[in-house]
Amino acid sequence: MDERDRKIIEHAIWALLLAWFSYMFFYQNLLLYRWHRGLPLPSKWPFMVAGIFVGLAYFLYRWEKEPAHHEVLEKEGKEIKS
Repeated sequence: MDERDRKIIEHAIWALLLAWFSYMFFYQNLLLYRWHRGLPLPSKWPFMVAGIFVGLAYFLYRWEKEPAHHEVLEKEGKEIKS
């Protein structure tokens, strides 16, 4: 396993943690808002989707910022052209 693979795994773990905490944050805030007013509890699915979206956005952001990713793509492109 080279450095690039380790970085991808590290970014994936951070993205999963960020997705989980985002889901908990979004849902907790709505629960507190509704619970104080005695309203029925909402579905969890929209907040899970929002958490997954935040985690995926973070992972894609870090993936684009990873310099090894671009170097590998450039090398592969040069090998294909020649």
